[in-house]
Amino acid sequence: MTTEQSQSPTAATPAPRVAAVDDNTIIRDSLCPLFPGWDVVGCFRDAEALLAARPEADVVIVDLNLAGTGPAPALQGPAAVRAVAEAGYRVLVYTSEVRRTILVDCLTAGAQGIVHKAEPLPALGDAVDAVAAGQVVITQELTGLAELAERRDQLPNLSPREREVLAGRARGESFRSIARRLFITPQTATGYMNSVKTKFAAYLRDHSPADLEYYLGLEPSGLTDWQPPTTGPR
Repeated sequence: MTTEQSQSPTAATPAPRVAAVDDNTIIRDSLCPLFPGWDVVGCFRDAEALLAARPEADVVIVDLNLAGTGPAPALQGPAAVRAVAEAGYRVLVYTSEVRRTILVDCLTAGAQGIVHKAEPLPALGDAVDAVAAGQVVITQELTGLAELAERRDQLPNLSPREREVLAGRARGESFRSIARRLFITPQTATGYMNSVKTKFAAYLRDHSPADLEYYLGLEPSGLTDWQPPTTGPR
């Protein structure tokens, strides 16, 4: 686990006051028995409930997907992180999300740490202690997020359409197929890709569209995020 500072909490450090925002009942009910060293001050199914209660907390653990089984709350993902951070809380994201573009958005929204739910449980405990001590935490499973967040501030922005066309070209999809899928003309699709090439001309001289997509942190997390292009002439 990498942190902004080298020091770690000592045995004399007071128990961190922890609140949690997670739609999973098991997660909310497990924090006290799993982490007896924490002072759990509240567990909430959505960010709106936390902000209404305003508990005194050193760290707020926030999940990103808060759909639950009822109506989805208005604050989801990076928007929930931003709302909690702007209320004055230190936010630690605890999530199953792996798409780097979303996780980077959480960092830029004010999260001071990110832990993936697939990591060993002690990683969460260590991260809470570190964030409570004022450190920024990104665990080894998510190495590279901080660099990507810093890099984004120095790069041109892509429009949503440019991202969609780049994603198609990164997977070898023809402009004609992209155009059918996006309900635009092949010429328009080509124009969007030309715009991407103009913005990243130096990078694309030596790299592929797939390399650029990964460099920007825009690649999908898995097969479910990408539908194979329809076959047809180029």
